[in-house]
Amino acid sequence: MLFKNPAVLYALALLIIPILVHLFQLRRFKKEYFTNVAFLKKIQQQSRKSSKIKKWLVLLSRLLAFAAIIIAFAQPYFPAEDSTIKKEDLVVYLDNSFSMQQEGANGTLLNDAVQSFITSIPAQKEFTLFTNDKVYRNTSLDKIKNQLLEIDFTAKRPSLKSSYLKAQNLFSSEKNRRKSFLALTDFQANAIDSDDIFEKEIHTVLIPLQAKEQQNVSIDSAYIANKINQDYQMHIRVSSNKKSEDIFPIAIYGQEQLLAKSSISFADSLVRKVVFNLNEKEIFYGKIALEDQSLDYDNRLFFSINSQQKIKVAAISAEEDRFLEKIFNNKETFEFYSFKENEADYSVLENADFIVLNELSQIPTSLQTLLQQKLKQEKNVLIIPGSNIDISNYNSFLGTLNRAKIIQKKNQELKLTQIRFSHPLFHNVFRKAISNFDYPTIYESYEIDDYGSPALLTSDNAGFLTEKNHLYLFKSALNQKITNFKSSPLIVPVLYNMARQSVSIPQLYYEIGEVNAIDIPTPLNQDKVLHLTQGEADFIPLQRKLNEQVRITTAPDLPILAGNFEVKKQNELITSLGFNYNRKESDLELYPTEKFQNVEIKNSITHYFSNLRNQSEVDELWKWFVIFAILFLAIEMLLLKFLK
Repeated sequence: MLFKNPAVLYALALLIIPILVHLFQLRRFKKEYFTNVAFLKKIQQQSRKSSKIKKWLVLLSRLLAFAAIIIAFAQPYFPAEDSTIKKEDLVVYLDNSFSMQQEGANGTLLNDAVQSFITSIPAQKEFTLFTNDKVYRNTSLDKIKNQLLEIDFTAKRPSLKSSYLKAQNLFSSEKNRRKSFLALTDFQANAIDSDDIFEKEIHTVLIPLQAKEQQNVSIDSAYIANKINQDYQMHIRVSSNKKSEDIFPIAIYGQEQLLAKSSISFADSLVRKVVFNLNEKEIFYGKIALEDQSLDYDNRLFFSINSQQKIKVAAISAEEDRFLEKIFNNKETFEFYSFKENEADYSVLENADFIVLNELSQIPTSLQTLLQQKLKQEKNVLIIPGSNIDISNYNSFLGTLNRAKIIQKKNQELKLTQIRFSHPLFHNVFRKAISNFDYPTIYESYEIDDYGSPALLTSDNAGFLTEKNHLYLFKSALNQKITNFKSSPLIVPVLYNMARQSVSIPQLYYEIGEVNAIDIPTPLNQDKVLHLTQGEADFIPLQRKLNEQVRITTAPDLPILAGNFEVKKQNELITSLGFNYNRKESDLELYPTEKFQNVEIKNSITHYFSNLRNQSEVDELWKWFVIFAILFLAIEMLLLKFLK
């Protein structure tokens, strides 16, 4: 047993005073003489004996009462087993992602967590706290209380595993310290890949933060369709995680001016589509706004409508073949030029965004030089070899690019057996991986020392279509005698995306947290740069000059906030771009915490810290000594009253 105030125990020496008073009493008995004293003497002896026993008992109870009071003021305790050996190294993860905007008992879940943490943790306890975007190392509540109250939401949402790995790096290297990890989050399923995350060596405590209602309505996406001259339709996809009879208003604004308004309900479906009829003259940039009481970040979608820049596609073919013309027949999107071998117009090729060499027997030196320039400008080039090519000529060109080497021609029947769905060429082409696809057959192909990223593979596990540094290469010709690939549904998205990805045309909107490459059609002098501005916010993105265009690239950490940004050259407004947050957190599906291993689940922060105090500090005993003091005083009173 230990004492918090051991100096108080010196007061026990004062107990000698009542003992001395008892031993040296000055009271004397006065004798009275009577004629017949035999009987009285007997009574006198009995009274003196019982009186002496009573006084000793009273003295004992009084001493015990005083001793108990003194010991209670000394605050005795039994220390916890671990606290005598180890000190706690506490690392706290506080989730401040957008899902923490849900309503809790007292405001948002983030506000609830911060307030509970401030009121529960001991003021002088040292800890390390980190959020999704900030770290506070080796601090205490007194030092960062104001900063905790100012924590805001962020678009950054790391997985729970990455947060745990980050916490491991924040623990001190000092030995004989118990490592404790405390996670304050809502445990969304989209942020958890596995339940086998936590280690036994680290004391892990999970505190699931639960909202009052688990319903959220969000604007998922939008696109433009049915464009006729300046009239078009804006299609908006809105989703809810639960069915509801409630009515949710939705509106579209152009430069803060209300253009149209509607309302939706999710009584019988979780997905609704809203269509607004608009005119290009009415709007340059704008936003779609939804009224919803749950998450706020996904109730707005910012967009920008820019003049459509046509993609220039040039094809050089050994023989007349109209399949490319059919693929690029959309005159609102493409400008298509077709040339026969040795009749190409180089002035057109120099301005082309996407060049296709269709079954040429050889590649002229002048054309090789032009293609090398195009590849340096990050324009896509597609080579479809003919059935009888000059292999050395092709290898000479490919060798200058460090691209690949054609070894020999093979008359072996092969089957196209695999699509690399993760390849950028198939971005937004397939909703999910397909296993029962009707793959085409190749009857004649070239053996190529593959060097690049394969998008399509044949049955010999070699690339049928590969890409490296914007140069695409097929393994065989595509005419009907060689393969039925032209009849496959793959031909259209493959060639279409090659052309689309050759030019980073400004989209309706972009996603924050991604690397976005955007081609701005404007010439730029040597000493000028493009700025992205929104109100007082102004930053210069990474940019590169490409002829009459400037390719700007936004990093994952810029811009930080969603909204409409103006692209300016000095003070000249060039165009506008809309940036929005990722919608992953709109789905409020929670991960069952009982699946986690090597963890302790607590229902509140207060509960955790109260248990922590009991475990790491002491087993308090002073209350028991107060009870003992009262008990001994009561015994003293009973002795004085009833014992004769």
